[in-house]
Amino acid sequence: MDTGCYGSTYFETPNIDRLASEGMRFTDAYAANPLCSPTRASIMTGKYPARLGITTPACHLPPRPKDAPVLAERARPSLKMICPESRRFLRLEEYTIGEAFRDAGYATGFIGKWHLGLAAQYHPGAQGFEFDLGAPNPGPPSYFSPYRMAKIKDGPEGEYITDRITDEALRYIEDNRHREFMLCFWHFAVHAPFQAKETITAEYRDRQDPRGVQKCAVMASMLQSLDESVGRMLDKLDELELTEDTIIVFTSDNGGNMYDVVEGNPPTNNHPLRGGKGTIYEGGTREPCIVVWPGVVRPSSRCSEIISSVDFYPTMLEMGGIAPKKGQVLDGESIVPLLRGTGKLAREAVFCHFPHYVPATGNLPSTYVRKGNWKLIRFYGEGVGRSNGCELYNLKEDLSEADNLADKMPEKVKELDALVDGFLADTGAVVPAKNPAYRPSVRGWWASGDCELAVKDGMLRLSCTGGDPYIHTSEMPGLAGPLTVMLRLRSQSSGIGQVFWTTRRVRRFGSRQRLNFEPVHDGRWREYEVKLTLGGALTGLRIDPCTARGIVDLDWVRLCDEAGRVVHAWQFD
Repeated sequence: MDTGCYGSTYFETPNIDRLASEGMRFTDAYAANPLCSPTRASIMTGKYPARLGITTPACHLPPRPKDAPVLAERARPSLKMICPESRRFLRLEEYTIGEAFRDAGYATGFIGKWHLGLAAQYHPGAQGFEFDLGAPNPGPPSYFSPYRMAKIKDGPEGEYITDRITDEALRYIEDNRHREFMLCFWHFAVHAPFQAKETITAEYRDRQDPRGVQKCAVMASMLQSLDESVGRMLDKLDELELTEDTIIVFTSDNGGNMYDVVEGNPPTNNHPLRGGKGTIYEGGTREPCIVVWPGVVRPSSRCSEIISSVDFYPTMLEMGGIAPKKGQVLDGESIVPLLRGTGKLAREAVFCHFPHYVPATGNLPSTYVRKGNWKLIRFYGEGVGRSNGCELYNLKEDLSEADNLADKMPEKVKELDALVDGFLADTGAVVPAKNPAYRPSVRGWWASGDCELAVKDGMLRLSCTGGDPYIHTSEMPGLAGPLTVMLRLRSQSSGIGQVFWTTRRVRRFGSRQRLNFEPVHDGRWREYEVKLTLGGALTGLRIDPCTARGIVDLDWVRLCDEAGRVVHAWQFD
C-alpha cells in the first residue's frame, strides 16, 4: 500500500506508477512468507519456503550444526508450542534461477540484498550469478557511506546506498547491452535501519495524508529514493534502446513494516489490509507486483488472479524459452497465460507456512491457504487443549479480515483445512509441537522454569525453586517515553533484584537493557522503583526479584511517566 498505483495518497512514486502504466498490475499477488529470506528463497527456486526449510529470515547467521534437531525438546514456559528451527542458507543442491539462465547462455548478475547465506560458499556467485554484488545482511549497516559491507565498497562519505547500487546496476546493463542478460536488482530499501536523505525528508514532514493513515516522512523519503532508482533504470533502457527487448518484474518480499517506530510513527500503514510484515494476515504477504513485457502485456492492464512468489521461477523460464531441469520440483506455476491474456492458472490454491512466534507483531505459529475468495488460517496450539485453531475469511467481502466465519461455516473450514494438510505433507513441512514445559500465564505474566505462579489473597505469589526465578510480560501499552517501574513486594528469599525490558528495537531480554535493585528479604512489604531509559516503545518487562529458592509475593506493578502518573498497572486481587 506504499505506492501511488496501489492507493497511497501520501507516498510519491511516479516512476513505479509509470511501470504500472507500461505493464500489468496484479492486485492479488503474494509473497510466500511474511518475512524476507523465505520469500527470496522461493523466488530463487520456485519452491515454497516450507519445502526449503527456510521459514524465518535467519540467513545472515552461521549455519546450524548438521546434527542439530529441527525441533527442540522444549521451549520457553510462556510458549504453547515448540517452533521449528529455520535453515540458515539456501542449499547449493537447489537449481536456482541464476543457474538456469546462466546455463541457457544468459549473462547473470545479482546486485543488492541477498540474505540467503552468510558464508561465501552460499553467496550469489556460487548460486549461478556470474556478477555478484550481493550482501548477506538483512539490512545495510548504514544507508550512507561508509557502508561497512564486504562487496559493496565504500563510496564518498555520505553517498546513499540506494543511489550507489543503482549506479552499479546501470553499469551492469551498459556492460551487457550486447548480450542476453538476467539481472536480479534487489534493493535494501525500504528495510531498517530507517535512514533517508534529509533534503527529501524535510519535504514530507508537514505533509498530511488525505486518507489519514500514512505519515512517516523518513519512509516517504526512502521510497522516493527507491522510486528515483526505478526511473533511472527505465531511462537507461531507453537510452540504450533496450526497452522493447527487456522484461521487468517489480515486487516485494513481505508486507509493509508496522511495528518499528520512526520519529514517533510506524514506517507505514497497510490499510485496509490487516497487519503487516511479520504477520500471517493480508498485510504481511499481499504484495505489489507489476510485470512489463513489451509487445506481450497490454499497458495499464490489471489482473486479479491469485499469484505467488513461487511463480516467478517457472514464469521467467517460459519467458526466456528455457525448459525446467528434468525431474525438478517446482511449486510455482507459470503466469505467462495471464500476461498474454490467453488463459488462467490451473492450480487450486496458494499457501503460506509461517510456524513461528513473532513478539514484535504478535504473530502466532500458523499456516494459511488462499483458494478463490476464501482464506483459512490454521493457528498451531490455539484451539482447545492446544489443538489447532482456525480463522476463516471471505476476502471479497472482508478484505480487512475483520469477520472470522470459522464457527459459522464448519464445512468450509473442513474443506480448506484438508488442503493445508495436503500442502504440509507434500512439502515435508515441519510443524510446531506441543511444548511440555508450557505454563499458562497468570494475570498476563509468565514464570521462568525456576518458579511457579499463583494468585493468593490478592497477591501474585512466586514459589521460587531454583537460582533463576523471574516473571515476564508482553502486555504493554506501547509507551516510548522515560518510564519508572514501581513494585510492591515482600520476599523470603535472597539475592539481588533486576528489571529487564525490551523495545521494538531491542527485542530480547539481555544485559543491554537491564537495571539492578536491592530487595530486602525480610518478609515485610516494601516498595521499589527502577527508572528505565527507553530507546523505543516498550514491548516487554521482566522482573527478577531474587536469585534463590523461597517465596516472593507481589502486591502490584506499575508503570509511571516522568510526572509520576501511573500509565499502566497490574493488580492481582
